[in-house]
Amino acid sequence: MDLQILRVCDRNGWDAALLSWNICAPCRRGHIAKISIADHWQRQGLGRRMVRRAMHGGEDYHWSTTSQSPQAQQFFPALARETGAAFTTRDPVCEHIHAAGYSLPTPHFELR
Repeated sequence: MDLQILRVCDRNGWDAALLSWNICAPCRRGHIAKISIADHWQRQGLGRRMVRRAMHGGEDYHWSTTSQSPQAQQFFPALARETGAAFTTRDPVCEHIHAAGYSLPTPHFELR
């Protein structure tokens, strides 16, 4: 139930995107805790590829996410249509994910 991190860096070592998620196999649940993508990397398919990577092996799990930014309010419904996952918001996580607790890493984006 540990928090998993996927960090994508650009050629200069700055973060292009950062995804944090949990998977609980016993409860068959996945939770997207946070996805951050640098402005100049958005709308290029990076977030979609990252979430699909996080879902690998748990495509048929119940997936949820946190309350969402305006961008995420468009992103997750589109991804739900593509993957069949619900990506429900504000859905309580299972007891295992909740008990694991975590602090989210901060992305280091290049300012442009």
